[in-house]
Order: sequence, then C-alpha cells, then structure tokens
Amino acid sequence: MSNSLDDIIRCDIEIAAPATSGTSLNTILVVVPPPSGTGEGALPDVTVITQANDLLSYGFAANHVAYKAASVAYSQSPAPGEICIAVRKKNELNEYEPIEETLNRAIETNIWYGIYLVSFVDSDSVNAAKEWTESHSKLFCFDVTDMNEYPIIGKEYYRTFGIYSGSADGYNVLPEANRYAGLAWMVKCFGYEPGSETWAFKTLSTISPSKLTSVEKQFLEDNNISYYCRYAGKNIVSNTGGKVLAGEWIDIIRFRDWLKNDMQMRIFNLFALSRKVPYDDSGIAAVELQMIASLKAGQEVGGISRTYFDSDDNEVPGYIVTVPAAASLTDEQKASRKLTGCKFTARLAGAIHMVDISGNLVY
Repeated sequence: MSNSLDDIIRCDIEIAAPATSGTSLNTILVVVPPPSGTGEGALPDVTVITQANDLLSYGFAANHVAYKAASVAYSQSPAPGEICIAVRKKNELNEYEPIEETLNRAIETNIWYGIYLVSFVDSDSVNAAKEWTESHSKLFCFDVTDMNEYPIIGKEYYRTFGIYSGSADGYNVLPEANRYAGLAWMVKCFGYEPGSETWAFKTLSTISPSKLTSVEKQFLEDNNISYYCRYAGKNIVSNTGGKVLAGEWIDIIRFRDWLKNDMQMRIFNLFALSRKVPYDDSGIAAVELQMIASLKAGQEVGGISRTYFDSDDNEVPGYIVTVPAAASLTDEQKASRKLTGCKFTARLAGAIHMVDISGNLVY
C-alpha cells in the first residue's frame, strides 16, 4: 500500500477567480411603453430578451411599438446577443413618469450601456434622457424624422447623438422601420468591439434612405446629426456621420469608456488575486504591466495606433506609460497606500472617412 505524499509534502492550491465587469459596452437598454396585454409573469424593471418574440410572453402584442422596434433590431447584421427592455410606467393619473425615474430604476441592473427610447420622441423626454446620460457614462441615441421638429436643445453633449431618418426616398409616408433607425444603427455598431469600428458607412437592414437637399444635409451636419442616404447604389450612414452632439466621434467616446473599464478591471484583479502588491519597485512595475496590457489590447482591437517609424527612421510608439520609482515617493505617500503618478499617453488610430486625390494623366 502506497503512503500519501501529504505525509511529506503538504500542498494546498487555491483557485483564484478574477472579477469581471458587470457592464457590457455592447448591450442596449430600450425604453418602451407598457404592454397592452397581460403576460405569463411579472415584468421586471429590466427584461433581457434574445429575440423579438420573447416580448410576447410579457404581454406585448406583435403590433406593439416595442415588438416592432425589437424586430428592426434583430434584423441587423451582426444581430444583438441580447437587448434590455425597460417599461416607462404610468402613475395613478395615467401620466408617464419622468424618464429619469425609468432610467434610475433600470440602472439598478447595470448590464447595459446604450439607451434608446421607443415612441418617446417629444423634446422633454429626449432632453431629459440626454441630461441623465451625460452624468451616468452611457450613450444615448435619438431619431429625427422631421426637420421642423428637431427635439434636442444644446450641442455641448458628448454622450448623445442622433440620426435623421425622415424624407424616405420613394415614400410618401414614412416607413414604420425608419422610426427605429437609431436603434438599428446602435445595434449594428455595438456588434463590433469598441475601437474596431467607425459609425459611418454602415448599411442598416429594413431602413430606407433619406432623400435630402444640400441645404438639409448642411443643417444636419451643422448640428452633428447623422443621416442615412444612398451613394453609388448603396444605402449607408453618411461619411460625415458618427458624431455626438459636441462633434466628437461616437467610436472615440465608446473606446475611451472601454479602455477605462478594461484598465480598472485589470488593476483591480491584480489586487484581488495577489496576497499583496508591495509598495516598492516590483509592486509599481506590476501595476505598470497591467496598464501596458490594457493599452496593448486597445492597440490590438484597433483603437490605439500601431508603433511606426517616421521619415527619419525614428520610432513613434502607439503609447507611452510612465510610473514613479519607489525611491521618489515620500514616506507619507507610502503610508497612505495610494500610488499616484501613473500616467500614459496613447495615439488614437482614428478612421478615414474622406480621401482627396490629385493626379495627372500624360502621354
């Protein structure tokens, strides 16, 4: 009979599970009116669906705007893995609650990133959602279907963007799907990893292009509103599209949020999975390595520029990370157990939307 090696060598192995972020930068919260019927069960504050038909079990009929919007969303390619649904409730006077109350209730289930309102296209609702979004690090998309009823006030917002989907080419009456063009666009672009995408040039399934005059295009571009139109026989979001109201590109805002979340989670897991991270050069280097790993991941996905060499053959790195040396920190700083002075600079890869070409043909 063999004796156990535990008699000689005691070996205990812990399984350390890393923490994960609960928020997905690929998931959309769709705010909808209450269902017209009674469902099989109680409707939670946030309902996760994986197809439009899931709504039927909660009392939403096939002719309900929530079902129509979900059908447009799941018509896109890539299609969403899941969509979050939140119902905007009514009070005893049959009046809708403020949109902030709906969003505050929904954020308790903080697994979503984008916000889209179905049917609530009035200026008060849209502007309230815009204000809430700016203070909660989310993205909000709204639709414009009538040039004369432009719903947004202010252009100094970095997390709100809109798309015009009115004036459908060849239609006297606006196609129903065009009322949900913003949702289709957000679904399409959320289907790509942050940093890997641009929001211009995207084709949206079931959405009809707009026929616009040069004056109308200029109005939309001046207000940083994207539009869907036809170029060379192909329906696309315009090359000037893909901006938030403040004029920054949507993909840059989304990538910045991703990079912040990724770097935070990597460093948090360093702390959570280590007995301790010592306040010396080795511990500071461990933090630095996590910063570098996050920036490298951002580079791999396409958000941060690759390292290149300039015309003088000098290396131009995509990112630079600097951390303090332990010897440069005071005893008071070390006693606080707070590491400061960790910095990075990274060059955004950006995207090409327009090209100017000049040339000569000669004999």
